[in-house]
Amino acid sequence: MKRIIMLLISVLLFSNTNAVNHYVNAGNFYYSPSYLSINVGDTVTWINDGGYHNVNFDNNTITGNSFNNPVSFISNPTNNDTLFIYVFDIAGYYQYDCSV
Repeated sequence: MKRIIMLLISVLLFSNTNAVNHYVNAGNFYYSPSYLSINVGDTVTWINDGGYHNVNFDNNTITGNSFNNPVSFISNPTNNDTLFIYVFDIAGYYQYDCSV
């Protein structure tokens, strides 16, 4: 799951009262869907289809270069059904991968 998958987040510049929950399936070498358009306040839940994974928004696992995301974080690795849940509150373009 070292392959970089990008998450495109186009958000409004104001708070969204109609927040949406998005679900991303994750497994060996994939996130599906790999791109999302979300609004401020939307929640993204990464669902583990199998294996031990995390969601890495910090540095590219392959190149070591920073993703330069508006927000930088790494979730804890897990083999639980839910990998990570995040509510986005900053507009921008985000890239991520699994760093396990």
